[in-house]
Amino acid sequence: MVPIVTDLVAILCIFGIPPLVILYWLRLRHFRRMKELEAKQGGGHVAQLEAAKADLEARVQNLESIVCGVDFELNAKLNRLASRQLLIEASHPTRATNPEFAATETVVPASVSPGSRIADRFVVQQRLGAGGMGVVYLATDEQLGEPVALKVIAGLSLLDPMAADRFRREASAARKVSHPNVVRLHDIGESAGMLFLSMEYIAGTNLAQLIDRHGVLPLDLLRALTVEVCKGLQAAHDAGVVHRDLKPSNILLDENQHAKIIDFGLARLAQLEGMTATGAILGTPEYMSPEQVRGKPADARSDIYSLGAMVYHALTGSPPFSGDSPIAVGFAHCTQQLPPVRERRPEVPEAWASVVERAMSKDPGQRFETARAFMDALPPA
Repeated sequence: MVPIVTDLVAILCIFGIPPLVILYWLRLRHFRRMKELEAKQGGGHVAQLEAAKADLEARVQNLESIVCGVDFELNAKLNRLASRQLLIEASHPTRATNPEFAATETVVPASVSPGSRIADRFVVQQRLGAGGMGVVYLATDEQLGEPVALKVIAGLSLLDPMAADRFRREASAARKVSHPNVVRLHDIGESAGMLFLSMEYIAGTNLAQLIDRHGVLPLDLLRALTVEVCKGLQAAHDAGVVHRDLKPSNILLDENQHAKIIDFGLARLAQLEGMTATGAILGTPEYMSPEQVRGKPADARSDIYSLGAMVYHALTGSPPFSGDSPIAVGFAHCTQQLPPVRERRPEVPEAWASVVERAMSKDPGQRFETARAFMDALPPA
């Protein structure tokens, strides 16, 4: 480089250009070149920093999802263990005579069986099923003179008076929802340490069983059921009640295959005040919105996401995400791209796929604002 510059200076001097001018010009060019390189390097550093920041934020969100998932699964296991332990204690022979036990008697008695009387009003006929919140029985309500579904609450929720109070508040709010597509809640009560709900009894099946039976649902049937669920959901949201655990097993189908939503607003019972740091609720991870998995507040748009996940299942024959554990499923809702409906079942019309994929946007602001808007967007039969 130096010999070339020396030769260049000599040539230019021959033509009468002063060497100092030439050297100044070369120095100026070098200075500008260095500035350009620094600017490029600086811009590269900024881009690298932005990329690193975005990556770090993604890792933090992923970690948050994992923590919430662990919390989710731990709560579920604790609730099952507590329910089992409390039922064992309830059947202990000293429990009825020991004042220390009697003072804390808040569990479902082991003696609840066909023929049992509860609150001097309900006569148990048979057990219908059980879930994370307790056991459901078919019973005769002697005051109403008709069969009812009686849900007897059990588990960790009964160890905390605040949880019991919250349960009453949530159930009272749910009683305000009156719509043909929502199961009527008749009464809330307590008897012999038991919290219970009595509600309309629906003789039939549920959406989960229907999907299991058919694999995928015919579009005309799916549209009719989805419209009815949307109507019931809108009525609840108008009353200020969010379901928080919308899933196929919570959609009952009567003998005429009309849909009725059950358990509005009761999912909060599954998570106790102060029990966890994240505040994650216990629900069914296959249908939970990302914000619910992360333990953030759930609003009507969370129910829209869950409804979208249910319709996705009915269209394709499987939930949108699956995994080896609730943690894996919840993590997928938060971080993985939704598998396109038509990749799983190509014959699904594009209009159906578009509705479901919008409802299941990870950003609540990109979903349908209301259940009515979801319903209006459904393709015609």
